Amino acid sequence: MSYNVLLVDDEYMIVNGLKKIISWEEEGFAIRATARNAKEALTLMESEEIDLVITDITMPEMTGLEFIDAAQKEARQFEFMILSGYQKFDFLKGGLQLGAINYLMKPVDKSELLKSVRKAKDRLDTRNRQETREGMYSEVLLSQWVNDELETGNYEAFSQLVDLSDKSDWTVLIFEVSREKKNVLSEWLKQQQQTLFFSRNLGDKSLVIHIFKGNKYLLNQLLLTNPLQEQDEKDWVLSVGETVSDWEDVPDSFEKANQTLQRYKFYERSGSNILYAVFSDDFDLSADIINFNKTLMVGDFPTIEETITDIFAKTQKIGARPEDVRHITFMLFMDIYRRFNHLDEEEYRQILDDINRSSNVDKLCGILTSTIKEITKEKTAYDYSENVQNVIDKIRMDYASDLSLKSVAQSLHLNVMYLGQLFKKETKKSFSQYLNQYRMKKAQNLLLYTDDNVNEIADQIGFNNSTYFSQMFKKMNDLTPKEFREKYKHHYHSVGDE
Repeated sequence: MSYNVLLVDDEYMIVNGLKKIISWEEEGFAIRATARNAKEALTLMESEEIDLVITDITMPEMTGLEFIDAAQKEARQFEFMILSGYQKFDFLKGGLQLGAINYLMKPVDKSELLKSVRKAKDRLDTRNRQETREGMYSEVLLSQWVNDELETGNYEAFSQLVDLSDKSDWTVLIFEVSREKKNVLSEWLKQQQQTLFFSRNLGDKSLVIHIFKGNKYLLNQLLLTNPLQEQDEKDWVLSVGETVSDWEDVPDSFEKANQTLQRYKFYERSGSNILYAVFSDDFDLSADIINFNKTLMVGDFPTIEETITDIFAKTQKIGARPEDVRHITFMLFMDIYRRFNHLDEEEYRQILDDINRSSNVDKLCGILTSTIKEITKEKTAYDYSENVQNVIDKIRMDYASDLSLKSVAQSLHLNVMYLGQLFKKETKKSFSQYLNQYRMKKAQNLLLYTDDNVNEIADQIGFNNSTYFSQMFKKMNDLTPKEFREKYKHHYHSVGDE
């Protein structure tokens, strides 16, 4: 069997050299295509089945790692290597996180490339290639669901895959396991009649993302049968997200599970193999953390400051350990960062370092409140790339119409995957998140500064059903439109928005 290779580099000599440096056919590969940048590469991967990608790290608008991440989020199963003219730790670390076979320095060493290609072939040979088209499509839908990237056109297929008819709790579980244990875990989930899961390969590890439907008691019963419990503790870790009561909040649960896993890997690689986004059931703060996102959406500075203070008061009341308080601070900060996107890279890293070094509750609380104060004071102006600015302009102009990332990408003559990844990179939000938040800010302004009724406001922001608008407003703000108007009509202190 021959595997298809995609080479991505804007230097013709590098691409040509890679084609000739080894005998690809003898190693079981064929150069299927080449691309000069991430945009071309993503377009090619929509129509070509690619098994191995070799990509340059430094490309305009989207780096090689961002391109790989975008392709992986489409549930595409492939191996990859990264190329660079210089060694930089951040790139190396990022590549290893995403599962790179190797990090190759330019000019590429023949023996190093050959060793890496053979390693890629071994992985590809052992991969289960019997997945059906339906199975792959299910993985795409589940991946889009947890990443909050489902679009209206996919809802019918999604509702056939996921039974949304009855009210239930949802919890996202992220297992990081060795590749050898992935099949064990998958078989266990199937035996337990848990079908809502998909996987991504990360080097010698695999991530298995499972969306559990049911209450916390049933979840704990499931975890008691986890076959990994008796395995080598270094072979696996499980991150448990918040339990949410609505399927539309599943991306929040996934985000918290992912944040918890990343913090564990970078700061606290010790202790239990099961990580919780919040405390155990005895000290459950999940409702407060979910509602914090809604408080940020309301955008009133005194309310946000009061909520932060209340959360930290609760951590003191229950006697939370310093590492637990740091973890909560980390999650709340990441919510602030994603919501307002106001920090440059240096400021962002500095705050994370400050959180990680601090054991004092008052200081940790102060880090968050001072961050919010700075946002309010600065009223930050954003400088986006041309393509992302075009999308934002489209949203601002047509937010009241039926917009989707696909339709916007088509109007701009851009690849939808490329545009979606670029947009999320710069705004820290998916297209649908940005659009929904923009519509709700418009609704808030109309509630605060006009006397229009709810029906009129719903119509102005693109909802032809005022009941559905009120439900969405309540979901995102934790207040009905009427409650919001009554509470903030005459005293609203806005945190910096665009």
